[in-house]
Amino acid sequence: WMLQEIEKGQRAEDLKMDVLQAFHFIIQSWDEVSINTIRNCWYHTKILVADTTDTNSHSEDFCQTTDPVLNDIVNALEALNLPYPMQVEEFLAIPEENIVYEVPSDDHVIAELVETFRTNDPTIVDFEDEDDSFEIPIVSVNMANTSLETIRTFLLQQNGTEEHINILKKIEKFINKTKVGQMQQSKIDQFFVENNGNSFQDA
Repeated sequence: WMLQEIEKGQRAEDLKMDVLQAFHFIIQSWDEVSINTIRNCWYHTKILVADTTDTNSHSEDFCQTTDPVLNDIVNALEALNLPYPMQVEEFLAIPEENIVYEVPSDDHVIAELVETFRTNDPTIVDFEDEDDSFEIPIVSVNMANTSLETIRTFLLQQNGTEEHINILKKIEKFINKTKVGQMQQSKIDQFFVENNGNSFQDA
């Protein structure tokens, strides 16, 4: 956050973070911590003892079946000594009724967000009905991040907006991915192609 603000021209000594922003970044950082990281830290601090007895006890959870093919898979999985194994039948055929939530695609999430704001705000203009001669200004990554922070602050001040905040997280990942792509150096042959094209147009 501080780097983004400095890139916008703010002075580092003038930057202040309120409690709401601090909570947001703490939650975001905690979401990026994996289970393996926590387990390894506990092993390192001796909270957990790294022995094979616990692992072997979990590996005994596999059940033999009447199907010889499935039994071969069970034996192969037992040889792996997995710490928390899943039953073979459950792994091969997940019951549809156990699916309680389906993760939408990024395109679907963005389309839903646009539709939500369009239906809630009657002043939004459909650009397809406008004259094509009007040129939409290019929005930079920093402008998109600033607008996203404004929307996040608004949603955090409302009740029952957890789903919308999760959608914003996906949009934020997309914006950051775009920013990284823009920071990558272009290939030298692309530079010459663009310059040759410009010189032909000037001629």
